[in-house]
Amino acid sequence: MTYEQFEKLLLNYRQFADNVYELSEIGFNLHNGRYPTVEPVEIMLSTCIESHYGEEGVHWVEWFILDSNWGDRDWSLYDSYNEKGEIINKKGEIRSGAHDANGEPICYSLESLYEYLERLKNGI
Repeated sequence: MTYEQFEKLLLNYRQFADNVYELSEIGFNLHNGRYPTVEPVEIMLSTCIESHYGEEGVHWVEWFILDSNWGDRDWSLYDSYNEKGEIINKKGEIRSGAHDANGEPICYSLESLYEYLERLKNGI
């Protein structure tokens, strides 16, 4: 998948999600009910990402969208923890939400997410 295709896929999904949110604000429920729309679109996105980047790629895209808020989350507002539950960064420290094994920030923008997924795919 080229970066242009990846960007188009994710930006269109973001527009869809924004539209669903706006419609929910005026009373339309596209998650449940007679015409559930959200789940099939989420499945299409996951299937497309998985076909190129595997299940781990799907997890990273979900993390980027949900936890990182499309790369817009200000991580300095939160403590960060290691696998043992110990604080490794205190609130107030400027930082990225995810790092590679060398401590370099990853998946902080669409472009960096794409680059990381490509490295995963190629075993780098």
